[in-house]
Amino acid sequence: MKELDRRTVLRLGGVSAIGALAGCSGGQSDGTPTGTGTGTPTSGGNAPPGADQIGGPNDLRTEVEVTATRLDSDQGAGQNVFTPAVVWLEQGGTVTWVNAGGSHSVTAYHPDNDRPQRVPDGTNAFDSGTLSAGQEFERTFETPGVYNYYCTPHEGLGMVGLVIVDGAQGGPGTTEPSDLGSSAASQNLTRLLNAAGITGGGTETGTGQQYAWQDATIDSYWYSLYNMSTNIAMSGNGVQFPHNERQQDAFERRVPAMLQHADVDQPPIKNPNLNMAAFTEGDPHFTQQPVLSGDDGRPDASTLTWDMSQSSGVVSPSSLAWTHLKGVTWAKNFQNHFDILPTQLAPKFRAQMLTTLAQIGIRATLVAGGPEGNGALTKGDSMELVSQFRPSDGTVVDDTARPNHHAAMLWFLSDLNSLVQNGWFGYVNPEPLIPAANVQQLTDGMGRTTMNLFGPGDVVSSGSTRDLGQMLGAVAWFGTQAGSSDLQSRATTYTNELAGEVETHLESNGRLADGGDNQAATQGVVAQGLLWASELDGVDHTDTAESLLDHLFGTLWDDEAGTFASGTEASTYRITARDAADITGGVNAAETLLDRDVKSQYARFFDQIFNRGRLQRAERPPSRDGSAEYTLPLPPNAGGEHGQAAVYNTAVEYDTGADEWSVTDDSFRTAWALYLSNQDIWVSQWSGDFYQGRGVPGRSETPQTEIQ
Repeated sequence: MKELDRRTVLRLGGVSAIGALAGCSGGQSDGTPTGTGTGTPTSGGNAPPGADQIGGPNDLRTEVEVTATRLDSDQGAGQNVFTPAVVWLEQGGTVTWVNAGGSHSVTAYHPDNDRPQRVPDGTNAFDSGTLSAGQEFERTFETPGVYNYYCTPHEGLGMVGLVIVDGAQGGPGTTEPSDLGSSAASQNLTRLLNAAGITGGGTETGTGQQYAWQDATIDSYWYSLYNMSTNIAMSGNGVQFPHNERQQDAFERRVPAMLQHADVDQPPIKNPNLNMAAFTEGDPHFTQQPVLSGDDGRPDASTLTWDMSQSSGVVSPSSLAWTHLKGVTWAKNFQNHFDILPTQLAPKFRAQMLTTLAQIGIRATLVAGGPEGNGALTKGDSMELVSQFRPSDGTVVDDTARPNHHAAMLWFLSDLNSLVQNGWFGYVNPEPLIPAANVQQLTDGMGRTTMNLFGPGDVVSSGSTRDLGQMLGAVAWFGTQAGSSDLQSRATTYTNELAGEVETHLESNGRLADGGDNQAATQGVVAQGLLWASELDGVDHTDTAESLLDHLFGTLWDDEAGTFASGTEASTYRITARDAADITGGVNAAETLLDRDVKSQYARFFDQIFNRGRLQRAERPPSRDGSAEYTLPLPPNAGGEHGQAAVYNTAVEYDTGADEWSVTDDSFRTAWALYLSNQDIWVSQWSGDFYQGRGVPGRSETPQTEIQ
């Protein structure tokens, strides 16, 4: 018999979440999911949603309803699940999937969907597209065999299911799922095949699944979140910044108004303090038992404290800029995805973002000055930045202006300007934190000052050729945000001058001379800067970037170690958080702007550096369970009396002879950890939909509204 054409039924508002779940209740005769256990399925079991079955080899159904939903907690198969996860269907039977909440899809493992074939030979692909809450998708199955399918937004989290038509008939859907690109999906399909008693499903080895690029991007998302959430000024892990009564009064009036617009009655964090600035360096061990979920379910910021005697107590433009750039990036990211978040979480995230924006707005005026006066980090009447400032006594520790600090601040202000000039990306701002015109003036002033202060040669002489990459990226982004045609033209000229300086240090084999200690980092960040700058009109240095990347992915890639070498002659590879960020930036630019196939290399690099090498010091992502090959300790077990924050270490080393990793600097350095967090969230966009970060300056000044 020929396969029937798929039938898609999208009925908005036709079924409520409660009604959809109720459709799976009742006795065996009216559609109760049966239990699974192991081996041959039996009815009447207690398998959790996402691991449950309906019917069996001798109990084939004619019509079945499956619910796509998100559970309040992980019950063994993940939180985003299809339930029942295994459906036994007679030939010609129909399955109707109902979305009970959030955004889900029903998508076959089929080459037409850019996935390996795991449906019977000769059958067509099916794909519901993204379904909103209450929408349905219906399909009739005429060809016997085993159909494997997944949810596009949540495949990386293991949201998969099986439809078994007329009993198991062999074929692609019964083989071991080892090539899916997501270890969570592979593991859950293996569980379902084994539970259904289908041979060929393989064994659940935990460490036998390949760590794929989807795993790396999802883990990078979580590590980025950890580093931001444990370091934001609201957590109390900062130093008190001077402010005046007017600013305090504005804070006290704005927060209640923002909470009202977010439709919540309290901040998502208890005892927030928006007047704390991130210090440059500290020891992230907790000094008391942290309250991560109090009586009201909220973390208590006053308990998330580190040992301030081990803190530098000093603020730099870079530590502040990279911290708050991360907040802006997250604000953009989440605004587009509140419909994907569970209903009970969306208001909390919106309140979190609004509170973060309040903090960012206060900080920008304090630090960078602007139309209403000079900031603590600027010199006199200019926008020239000092390098270090101690808020406790108002002392300037280092008044030297450095290119890396100006680049970081320019990058942050340009991104803040992008947010503000686009109506705060839809965030309700009842009393503007900074008027849009002031943010534009602030951004233009920093751009003008930076380009006037540092010639391309000055950028190199103050550090190395590596610093050209960060400056190229910052000025390229500023070029898309400059408030006048003269400044836009100046940004174009300046980026071409910076690229010319790169050319003077470029060797014939693509190696950039006079770089930093880690050659791979030098190659990566300068290639990223050149490619992002080439997005500007009148700038094109793609060929130079290609040459740098050829050296990175060819000469410096150590396939045996699964990472990039620090240099061609190095036997020990030292990788700092900054190094990892610069390499990640180069990889992201290669994939995003040049369509290079670098994802598998990135997956190995990420797994080695962050997981096995422990550049990320604690807390495995909820997207991976304890069977992962390299797991991280949860905070209570991560060292010290009360555990430690889940943040990046400063440096790790790899001994090529012994094949061993070691942590060589376990301090937390804010600027580079949060710089790496920004690079991580941009890479996590590779997984699509929920991970739509802003990876390319000039292409995403307005929110993305369509799934890529």
